[in-house]
Amino acid sequence: MTVKKSFFPVFIPIIITCIVFFTVSCSSPSPGKRGSSSGTPGTVTIRLAIPNPPGDELTLNAEKFADAVTERTAGAYEVRVFPGETMVKVPEMYDAVRQGSVEMSVVGTGIFEGLHKGLAEYPMSCDSIEANVAAAQPLLELFSREIFEKLLNMKGLAAYTTGAQELISKRPVRTLEDWKGLLVGTGNPQGSALVTALGAAPVTVFWTDFYSGLSKGTVDAVLNSMRSDIVYKLTDSAKYVTLFYGQPTFLSYNINLDVWKDMPPGARQIFLEEARKACDEMNAYQVRAWKETDRSALIELGAEIYDVPKEERERWKSIVQPYIDRKIADLGDLGTQIRQIMDRANSEYR
Repeated sequence: MTVKKSFFPVFIPIIITCIVFFTVSCSSPSPGKRGSSSGTPGTVTIRLAIPNPPGDELTLNAEKFADAVTERTAGAYEVRVFPGETMVKVPEMYDAVRQGSVEMSVVGTGIFEGLHKGLAEYPMSCDSIEANVAAAQPLLELFSREIFEKLLNMKGLAAYTTGAQELISKRPVRTLEDWKGLLVGTGNPQGSALVTALGAAPVTVFWTDFYSGLSKGTVDAVLNSMRSDIVYKLTDSAKYVTLFYGQPTFLSYNINLDVWKDMPPGARQIFLEEARKACDEMNAYQVRAWKETDRSALIELGAEIYDVPKEERERWKSIVQPYIDRKIADLGDLGTQIRQIMDRANSEYR
C-alpha cells in the first residue's frame, strides 16, 4: 500500500514535463529554421508584405492574421506586417517571397501572369461575387500545387476576392458603344485584353498609380475594385462607376516554400487555419461591401453608379469569350481544371 501511495507524487511531474515538451516541439521552430532573425531568442520572424496602406481593410485583415499566428504559436513565430509597399513594390512581390527577401505576401494573382500564364484573372469568367468567392480557394489550391510549389518556391495558404475590377470613368459607360475611344488604365494583361475587346484603348498603369493617371488626364478611366476607388479617392477625378463584374479578383496569402517546409507540423496547421479564417472573414466582408457598403461610400463621395443589365452584360461577355477560350486552351490540362472550377462556381450561383 505504501508503494502505491507514493507512485503518483513521483510520476506526475514527469508526465507533465513530457506533455509540455511534446506540445512545444509541435508548434515551435527548432534551431536553424529559415526566416528572419528576431530579437527574441527562439522566435522566427515572418515578414508579410502587402501593398495596401495602413488602416485599409485588407491590411487590417493581414494584421489580425499576424496577431493570431503569433499568439497561437506562443511567440515561436512572430508575423510582422509591412503595408504600403514599404518592404517591396507590387511587381516584385512574388520574386521577393520565392527568394526569401520577405517570407510572406498578400497580393493579387493576376498581376503575375508574366511569371506563369495560368495565373491570369480571366475577364468576365465569374458572373457574380458569390461565384468569385466560391472559385477562389479551389483555384489557389490548383495554382499552389501546379505553379507555386513546382516553379516559384512558394505555397498558397488561402485566397479571397476583393470583388471584380469594374470601370470608373470620367464619362458614363452604359452600352458597348460607350467604350469606343476610351483610354482605360489597367494593371495587368487580362484587363488590357478586356478593354481592347470592348472597343477601348488600354494603358498599362499599376493600380497604385491610378489616382495620378486620372488626375493628370493620362487615362479617361481605370479598371479597379470599388473598395480601391474609395481608399484611393478616385472619385476626385472620375465619378462614373459602371458595375458589370468585369474582371474577378483573386488575392492570396503565400509563403516561401523553404520556410514552410522547415516548419514543424503544428505550426503549419496554425498558419493554414489562420490564413483560411482571415480569407473567410474577408470574403464575407467583400460580399457585403460589393452589395451595400462600398456602393453607399462611393455615392457619398459623389459617384454615379450604373449596374449593367444582364442582357447587355451578356453582349459584352460574348465578345470577350473568344479571348478567354484561347487563354484556357493554351494551358492544356491546367486550363481544363480552371474552367471546371469557374463553371462549377457559376452554376452554383446562377
